[in-house]
Amino acid sequence: MPLPTIVIAGAQKSGTTSLAAAMRKHRQIAMSARKELHFFDRYFDRGIDWYADQFHPRKDQTQIAEATPSYLYEREARQRMLAILPEAKIVVILRNPVERAYSHYWHTRRRDLEDLSFEEALALEPTRIASAALEDRIRYSYVDRGHYVDQLLELVDAHDRALLHVMLLDDLKADQAGALEGMFRFCEVDPSRAHTMEEQWRNRPRAVDPELGKKVSAEYPPMDPGTRAWLLGVFAESNNRLGEWLGRDLTAWNES
Repeated sequence: MPLPTIVIAGAQKSGTTSLAAAMRKHRQIAMSARKELHFFDRYFDRGIDWYADQFHPRKDQTQIAEATPSYLYEREARQRMLAILPEAKIVVILRNPVERAYSHYWHTRRRDLEDLSFEEALALEPTRIASAALEDRIRYSYVDRGHYVDQLLELVDAHDRALLHVMLLDDLKADQAGALEGMFRFCEVDPSRAHTMEEQWRNRPRAVDPELGKKVSAEYPPMDPGTRAWLLGVFAESNNRLGEWLGRDLTAWNES
């Protein structure tokens, strides 16, 4: 029964589509036909046989992978994933949570699932994500998703830290080849493929939204400066803890 040996688990709106595309181009990795399977959150009742049927590796493909960026955030999804895939390598890519929140908001607006202003949506978020409905937590967790360190700490409480690879979108933008090479080494596939892949972060004013299935503009209005300042304060403490845990300097996340 073919099950994933690699899962890109998040974070949403942080570059998971580019990582999945890179894995799909690697001859040693068998990616699911659909990027986001949502087995461990939305479709767990379909059973393990349905999940396994999403993967069709060739004999020369040594790794099997999928990418569903809600797994990192959803506690029950994390628990299910780690119980069924205890030896899987988990890849996580993180983005400045202020920028991630605003991108998430516009993603939801474009799907006609949000008609409030960003500020109104932030004010209503605690009530929305307190809902028992999974879809409400997935759609409207603009701020809550950005407290990455707590999600990662819970993940490694139940999973070998050596099986977790954390990347930053900043690194992928600054040095795509180097960032992908590190990921491929972690995944135990040929890292040299990272240096022959097309640059993903330049001259891309429009990108394909995997849920809408069409190209959407990558641009949206600038965030209100007062809202940005408030969000910087909201995330400062968790950013600091994340930086300490990763051994990375994330002070820039608290300044812009």
